[in-house]
Amino acid sequence: MLSKSEIKYIQSLSHKKFREQEQLFLVEGVKMVDELLKDPPNQVKTIYALDEWVASNKHLISSNIELKIIKEFELEKISSQKHPQEVIALVAIPENTIQSQPFMGVTVLLDHIQDPGNLGTIIRTCDWFGVKNIVCTVD
Repeated sequence: MLSKSEIKYIQSLSHKKFREQEQLFLVEGVKMVDELLKDPPNQVKTIYALDEWVASNKHLISSNIELKIIKEFELEKISSQKHPQEVIALVAIPENTIQSQPFMGVTVLLDHIQDPGNLGTIIRTCDWFGVKNIVCTVD
């Protein structure tokens, strides 16, 4: 059972001011949380989930993540969605790892580009539109 103060705290994270202050954000939905838990270097602090979700996904939850099994009416209180799914995760905001001069103008961020031909097409398209900043993530 979630306390009133915990419900209020989670609801406060829907405001940018509190997310920045606490360095936390919420991830809602089965698919989003599943993907987050499959990616090892994540900063999941707490998972709020219904019994059904926990039963089918217990193998994804590491021991350093706090797990709180909640009822459907509690999930409805803490969710920002009209029809909440089975799970919500409380996640730490990662630190910015880009170390360079400030970008001027439009910047394109590419994440997990697998095909070099696609990368070339994206670079040529950015050049055509005058985009000077392209950032690629490294695996």
